[in-house]
Amino acid sequence: MEYHNYFPLEKTSLRYKYFCYIDTEEYLADSLFIKHNVKVCFQQEAHRPDTDFIFVFCRIKKADLNKFTEALEDLNKKMLLLGHTNYPGFCKNFYENFLEQQEKI
Repeated sequence: MEYHNYFPLEKTSLRYKYFCYIDTEEYLADSLFIKHNVKVCFQQEAHRPDTDFIFVFCRIKKADLNKFTEALEDLNKKMLLLGHTNYPGFCKNFYENFLEQQEKI
């Protein structure tokens, strides 16, 4: 099963797509959004006290979807380069739990 470090959120909008993605408190994804020239409107964040990671809720323009997902693919690489070796496992576990909960609904 393929997993991601982001999750689409169910909100109806003609112009925007809504997401939650996993980052660190240093906001490592921000520089990647700039690099990929994608404007992200941040809405809120949540932090699990038992991890180094945060969940960032945001929206993007539908036209920027490919650039957004490319930036988050680069985030996986950046996390490993900066020593966050538990990031892929954390994302995989959370993604699997997320999908399991979606199936129950």
